[in-house]
Amino acid sequence: MGNKIFIVDDDPGIRDILKIIFERAGYDVTAEANVDRILQDDYTLPDIFLLDRFLSGVDGLEICRYLKSNLYSMNVPVLMVSASPDIGVMSISAGADGFIEKPFNMKELLSKVEAIINAKNYIAK
Repeated sequence: MGNKIFIVDDDPGIRDILKIIFERAGYDVTAEANVDRILQDDYTLPDIFLLDRFLSGVDGLEICRYLKSNLYSMNVPVLMVSASPDIGVMSISAGADGFIEKPFNMKELLSKVEAIINAKNYIAK
């Protein structure tokens, strides 16, 4: 199997589409509707987290901050996804490794995820 991606999006349609696209691209995908497993550290470390900004009852930026402050997950890249016009500034301040605005082009999303994972792997070597 390929790189592991952990997706959190509370919209089932978007979550399903992202799962299909990333699986077809060779990724091992975990897709969740909420952040419970993340907050309980009940998951296998992925190569990247893909977090929606607006989740039911939770701000994805707060989850990003949690991941980046947690010793278990702090070195895993986080890509934020949002329709919010200032997602770039907010993502950087939350410690995210990148962001993409909705609506997004799937090829652009795949390319961005691949670039972030490759950069992480390059730095780790």
